[in-house]
Amino acid sequence: MPILRPLFLCAALLIASCRDKEPPAPTSAESAQLNEAEEMLNGLAQNEEGPEQSPGPSNSSE
Repeated sequence: MPILRPLFLCAALLIASCRDKEPPAPTSAESAQLNEAEEMLNGLAQNEEGPEQSPGPSNSSE
């Protein structure tokens, strides 16, 4: 029976190591801050202007 104890210990360690380790869910205050930050970033993305388009050189030689 001395062999069963190490086998049981190994099995217990394997089972314990297979658990999902997810970060804790954000609190309501943290969730509100994340939503506010996302709205600010979305607003900045909408306000960004593309590259300036300048008119090309005039080739009319009259």
